[in-house]
Amino acid sequence: FTQQYQPAVCNSNPTPCKDPTDKLFTVHGLWPSNSNGNDPKYCNAQQYQTMNLQRIP
Repeated sequence: FTQQYQPAVCNSNPTPCKDPTDKLFTVHGLWPSNSNGNDPKYCNAQQYQTMNLQRIP
């Protein structure tokens, strides 16, 4: 899970962009990662099993 702060994105972008009126963090993306810093690569085609999901208390 990655977030970005839109005003900072506009300030660091060489291409002009419109500064958003809402000064909020937005979701930048979701992708798999491991806690050791080595992201998974060359994943197989096995389907994800939604029954493995657990409700967050």
